[in-house]
Amino acid sequence: MEDNFFDIQPNKHLISPLPESPVVAMAYVPFQNPTEIYSAEQGLKRGTIFPCLDRPFYGCEVLKHG
Repeated sequence: MEDNFFDIQPNKHLISPLPESPVVAMAYVPFQNPTEIYSAEQGLKRGTIFPCLDRPFYGCEVLKHG
């Protein structure tokens, strides 16, 4: 992987992605523990620097075929 501008390191402290005692019916957004990120140029092209969030967007195409 090429050097990246953001210099993000994996979670070295093993922080849980969720609270210790989550409350029922509360929404939680887990911490991201990136192990790989795109370069700045590729991130701009893809719309994210995180490969795990890089998913295709089909929009109305799903309704046409499905």
